[in-house]
Amino acid sequence: MHLSSRQRTNLENWIPVDKIVRYIQDRQNEDGGYFFAKGAESAAQDTYYAIKILKALDVEPRRRFDTSRFLRFLQHGDGSFVSIKVAYYVASALHELQSKTSISFDRFVLSTQRPDGGFGSLEADVETSSELETTYVALKLLKMEGCDLHSDERIKLILGFRNPEGSFGKSGYSTSASTYYAVAILKMEGYDVRRLSDTLNWVRSCEVPTGGFRGTPASVDPYILVEDSYFSVKILHAMGEMCHYPHETLRLISRFQNGNGGFRRSIYLGISEFESTYQAVSTSQAILDMLEGNRR
Repeated sequence: MHLSSRQRTNLENWIPVDKIVRYIQDRQNEDGGYFFAKGAESAAQDTYYAIKILKALDVEPRRRFDTSRFLRFLQHGDGSFVSIKVAYYVASALHELQSKTSISFDRFVLSTQRPDGGFGSLEADVETSSELETTYVALKLLKMEGCDLHSDERIKLILGFRNPEGSFGKSGYSTSASTYYAVAILKMEGYDVRRLSDTLNWVRSCEVPTGGFRGTPASVDPYILVEDSYFSVKILHAMGEMCHYPHETLRLISRFQNGNGGFRRSIYLGISEFESTYQAVSTSQAILDMLEGNRR
């Protein structure tokens, strides 16, 4: 999903798009890859976010051949990668560049599948925002390879993470990230996520009238993070729902932007980095899409 010319004009009413583009382009390295801070080696994650941001803003990435070559070098000779996440960053960025990996990676992804239909570990670590993220990423990768892996067992697994109030998370611990990945996985499996009315109510209870979303209903407003608004708006978008305070949320997102054009994780302090910048752009894009849908 990319911005239409009208949406880009509307977005520029909230945040200076040209500054975002300049922030990203200034952090491309000689090998074609990107890193969120100048002077450091290119990384798969930052290259993925850089390409996603530029394409979302309808800006042609510079030196796309070099970028594609950098990404392909991250795949091993047997088709594997350091991790499922790196495979996702590489394959998704190459897809945006209208290219592909040198070797099929479906066997590598399938090698991480568990008997219950999930993928990877159920323990979230420093590289993942949720215990369901690896399963989501693996399914997206297999979809790129044309694999249809619909599984009733997987639907049962995901619904097993549902908490009494409608959120999702392991051992009763609710997070907006886990709730988003659960909804997204269920939707990929063909499950009608509009049936999750208590999940919708939980997301609504995280919404703040002055803009944005808390991580949970009990979170304190000053600690609203850009990722919580990102995951919550994405859940609503997946359900075909509209956030109640779209303009207030757009205004809040603009407060995450630093002077160099990038976005930080918190309103109050922090350095710019690509993930938060992507989340800010993607959230704004989804809200503008909601508003366009309302007009139609």
